[in-house]
Amino acid sequence: MNNDKKSLLSTNQLTFLLTGFTLGPGFLRLPNVVVKEAGQDAWISGIVALIYPLYVVLISSYIAKKHPKENILTLSRRYFGNIIGNILNIIFMLQFVLYTSTIASEFIRILEVYIVAFLTPIKICIVGVTLALYAAYKGLKVLGKISELISYILIFIIIFSVAACKYGDTLNLQPVFGTRIIDILNGIKSTCYCYTGFESILLFYSSLYDVSTVKKAGLRAVLIAGSIWIWTIFITIYYLGIDIIPKSYWSFIMVFESIHIPVINNFRYVVMFAWILIIIRILSNYYFSSAFIINNMTGIDIKRVCLIMYPLFLYLPIKFKDNILREKILNFAVPRFVIFNILLITLLALIIFIKSKAYQKSNINQKTLNKE
Repeated sequence: MNNDKKSLLSTNQLTFLLTGFTLGPGFLRLPNVVVKEAGQDAWISGIVALIYPLYVVLISSYIAKKHPKENILTLSRRYFGNIIGNILNIIFMLQFVLYTSTIASEFIRILEVYIVAFLTPIKICIVGVTLALYAAYKGLKVLGKISELISYILIFIIIFSVAACKYGDTLNLQPVFGTRIIDILNGIKSTCYCYTGFESILLFYSSLYDVSTVKKAGLRAVLIAGSIWIWTIFITIYYLGIDIIPKSYWSFIMVFESIHIPVINNFRYVVMFAWILIIIRILSNYYFSSAFIINNMTGIDIKRVCLIMYPLFLYLPIKFKDNILREKILNFAVPRFVIFNILLITLLALIIFIKSKAYQKSNINQKTLNKE
């Protein structure tokens, strides 16, 4: 029992693992993306968009309650058959492969701009992907511990952004509800890329030591990640205004320029160092998930799968370094992946519910017959 406990995730680790799937380089420019559609009311779009991760967590909790030892990959094959089930699993996997590649390309861009402009993209990519490979190779338990540690660093950094309140202007947030409803809804759609990641709960809830706490872990993760997402949009608008935000590719970084600490010459470099850790964390999580799904479908040792996928995750980020290509692919794929995820988990939950009710009814009938 002790050995099993050591290899399984605690509730805290699952919470921070989930936040580790959702908080990465994407939310550095989340204000840019949402403000483009919803203007000064972008933070409202951020709040309403939480419906998606909440839905994923609640439906996943129901599935976990009925099948605590089987993840979505196994359940897809059980309820849809091996052929259709594995096709669905491949589609489910593709989003993790895509996000691994786009996150690695963002890692390259951020380091090029702020830290190591003298290195070529492929060298930066090798560093990032190799670190992700090493973390993924060590397994899920290690990723849980890494996610927990780096989450505390992230929260610490976010707290520093409160200093920008001193220099912001409430006029930047006005008029509240001055944006058309259709634009706020478009803002919700534009958050899709940043708000994805909670689907990973369907892969790893069976690795939780106490599966009954999966809802608690998921809801806490939504609370933490959602608070950071909304705060990021709100404080960036409050500090910069919707006219300045589009002029910076990663507008949230500019918020930290308001922080002045006598001992530190430029606090932004401290933030960028922390962000490297945060990006490596999310990159490792998605890398491991891609390998985990392939391992589940093929039976190939997961460590071997991690090594096999290494060249792919060196090649794709270089291709996605082209902003136009990356945005075009993400704009096409992400909304469709979100719809696919909603349909898949909803259908699974419905089938499980119907079969569960049928089973209960048959048990009642059987007990009635036995009494007679």
